[in-house]
Amino acid sequence: MARKKFSTLTEPMFYLLMSLSRGNKCGIDISGYISKKSGGRVQLGPGTLYALLAEFEQEGIIKYVGIDGKRKTYSITELGEKMYNDELSRLRQCIIDAEGGDEDE
Repeated sequence: MARKKFSTLTEPMFYLLMSLSRGNKCGIDISGYISKKSGGRVQLGPGTLYALLAEFEQEGIIKYVGIDGKRKTYSITELGEKMYNDELSRLRQCIIDAEGGDEDE
């Protein structure tokens, strides 16, 4: 069975939304935030980053809010905030499940 689009987020998607949940940013600022926040573990190349930005914008998850020189600035929408918070809750539950005792043991 195919999973519903965006029912769970990939790590780059999650970090992109995390970045925008902290304020409006352009692509280079998003990339820098993700690298710093993840300690360099999550890297988004320009192709991946701009493909995600375009897809998220098309789906109404983020929106274009302006341009400064050549830098397009984006913000997260209400839908994007909900997706971010839903994924954060799902990941927290995964941790609780993993750290909890096994009833079968």
